[in-house]
Amino acid sequence: MTLATADKVASSFERAGIDDRSFVVLYSRRSISWATRFWWMLRWIGFDQAAVLDGGFERWQADGRPISTLPCTYPPGKLSVNIRPGLFVGKDDVLAAIGDNRSCTINALGPDVFSGENPRYGRPGRVPGSINVPKVSLVDPKSMKFKPVDEINKLFSAAGATQADRYLTYCGGGIFATVIAYWLYQLGHDNIAVYDNSMSEWATDPDLPMETG
Repeated sequence: MTLATADKVASSFERAGIDDRSFVVLYSRRSISWATRFWWMLRWIGFDQAAVLDGGFERWQADGRPISTLPCTYPPGKLSVNIRPGLFVGKDDVLAAIGDNRSCTINALGPDVFSGENPRYGRPGRVPGSINVPKVSLVDPKSMKFKPVDEINKLFSAAGATQADRYLTYCGGGIFATVIAYWLYQLGHDNIAVYDNSMSEWATDPDLPMETG
């Protein structure tokens, strides 16, 4: 899997100074998906005191906020690990969800990859029955910030992601998919999973079904 073991993940965050009392603000450059990936990983190990900086470093800099090039270190922290095993899933869970009307599988990649026009990951296409909410559609390309909540809600509704009991999100390697998971959570859904290996695994396994068009 793309994901390291829980102990390794927790140790990495602890080395950055995070402990059970911390409040963590996550940001990234060029794509908000790196911040949401860390946010989802923290939730996976049972840590909930984290937020994503809307707009990332680019928006922070564009707004004229202070920046520094000096190193910043914190004393090591100690995290209590309480794994939520359902937050990351593998191909068997995704395969089992095909045809299950209680589940909604969402592809976070661009429409060209979703349709099969762009065979970026080998075999063209998508997980059968999945719908498309491109990660890029949730972000304003000028401000780099997320679009307003009501617009994002409409995008999910238009794609058909509203009534499921369970949501599974995927992309190329479990990164963009966390943006979709992040917003499903913000919109009030709580049974959400990220397919960690996503199309990097699915498209390269000839035994797994693909759908195009």
